[in-house]
Amino acid sequence: MMKWLRALLTCLFPHHCYFCNEVILPRQRLCADCAEKAPYILPPVCEHCGRNADRCSCGKHRHHFERCVSPFYHESVAQNGISQLKNHNYRVTADGFAAEMAEVVRREYGGIAFDAVTSVPLHKKDFNRRGFDQAAALGRALAAQMNIPYEAVLTKLIHTEPQKELSAVRRRGNLLGVFDVVGEVSGRTFLLVDDVITTGSTLDECAKMLKLYGAADVYAVTAAAAVLKKDEK
Repeated sequence: MMKWLRALLTCLFPHHCYFCNEVILPRQRLCADCAEKAPYILPPVCEHCGRNADRCSCGKHRHHFERCVSPFYHESVAQNGISQLKNHNYRVTADGFAAEMAEVVRREYGGIAFDAVTSVPLHKKDFNRRGFDQAAALGRALAAQMNIPYEAVLTKLIHTEPQKELSAVRRRGNLLGVFDVVGEVSGRTFLLVDDVITTGSTLDECAKMLKLYGAADVYAVTAAAAVLKKDEK
């Protein structure tokens, strides 16, 4: 492409930092300030929750999903990016997070052949209120970047209280029986996507349903991982 045309397109359709929405250069993902503050989760990480050893939240609890990995901790500028994703439906935000998620998946799950990407479903009441499903947006963007089919094989049957407002024990009970499987999953390996992992209860319930319907393995990836206090684990 001619330089003048590329420059014109950049002026007409500028690139934006997916954390703060500032205009950036075409080859950048983040502005300089956000890149410096980005709370990356760097290896080595826990083989279950994907956090570093000093922030590991596993304890003795094991999940129905094999592992979960995330590119960021849910704090600082990454938390602002998640807020933009949930509240403003910025396509650039979903694409930016998905690019980071793809890198982590390739690094941590490199030898695994996924049959499909799917996502934690949003109840229709929440979708109608928000007009946007952030987990599905992340899932579709990630699937496109990794050249894996995206399939919405899960549905949420019952509207529930927001998980962030509940204790760890109530988080698990809040989701019992609320998800169901609506697609073909038998014998298949899924990459399950959500925006944030806190205790893992939501991903766990989704993975449990996938396996009840015959899924072979379920690996999870989120855009960010919350740092838990001792009483939240």
